[in-house]
Amino acid sequence: MISRRELLIRAVMGCCQTAVTPATVLRQPTTAIARDQTPAVVLAIVSDAPVKRSNDRMERELVCRLTSYARDPTDGYAVADDLLCKAHLALLADTTLGGLALGLTEMEADYQAEDADVEAIAIPAIYRITYRTLVSDISQGG
Repeated sequence: MISRRELLIRAVMGCCQTAVTPATVLRQPTTAIARDQTPAVVLAIVSDAPVKRSNDRMERELVCRLTSYARDPTDGYAVADDLLCKAHLALLADTTLGGLALGLTEMEADYQAEDADVEAIAIPAIYRITYRTLVSDISQGG
């Protein structure tokens, strides 16, 4: 059994990976991204919340942060921005993620600087995915 949330996360990963290849998409890495792993896109789950119940259905919102990372002495911003543009284009091409979601929308992104080496650039984007499950079974779509 696999939850609808996990299916959505995997759909986002697959969609982004196809779009940014040969760069990689990493899911919530627990260690710093090594130089040889960049450029890369990191997918982090910000939240997943039930928002509205209707009979035996629950509407939910999954919030994901995509951050593109690049280390390029010439123009790291251009490399990171290109990755994010490709991922964004792929995600917005099918806002239902193959029928798993009710919709996907872009949200406001916070551009806080992070401690990193001089050449490291990180550009974030945040998306809200609205989906529905049964109240009693999060593995079933509603």
